[in-house]
Amino acid sequence: MAIRIDLPPVLLPRLRLHWHATHQQLSRYSRALQEYANRTAAVSRAGWRSVSERTVACLSVRHRLRVRAEVRLRKRVAAFEERYEDLVDLLCWAAKDGVHTDRDARYTALRAWMRANYRTVRRHLCAYWAEEATPAVDPFEALFAPENVDGIINAADGIEVIMRTRAALDAYHDALASRDHVS
Repeated sequence: MAIRIDLPPVLLPRLRLHWHATHQQLSRYSRALQEYANRTAAVSRAGWRSVSERTVACLSVRHRLRVRAEVRLRKRVAAFEERYEDLVDLLCWAAKDGVHTDRDARYTALRAWMRANYRTVRRHLCAYWAEEATPAVDPFEALFAPENVDGIINAADGIEVIMRTRAALDAYHDALASRDHVS
């Protein structure tokens, strides 16, 4: 049994021609769209590659800057700690031996240096001496706040302040050692 379509035979070749032309045009559109997608992807890849290279370079610069800042901080803390040790030695010497002519001049010089340089390391040491009970009292500043040596050695909490500062410096060094060990 044959299926019959009641179309005139002249119409079929024309429809076939339209179908073929439409198919060709859609194929061209498809190829053009594929080429556009490939070019866009290539540009995007190049852009992301450029961004990632700049990001890596920026991170490298940031890392170098962070390392340099860490080295500067360690030098500042080392200088501070050296002067801190001189100050504690002077205080202990003055408390043990009493009045000497040289102690007030040395204390004045150490006090001036501490007042000028302590602020650069204070925020790094603060986490190690700050207590919830007395967060506003800075034990390091208590060592060089008085005008003369007698103000510290005659204070009721002079030894306690020295012990708190020593514990803070030890905790700071322990934190540095653990951070260096992890890195």
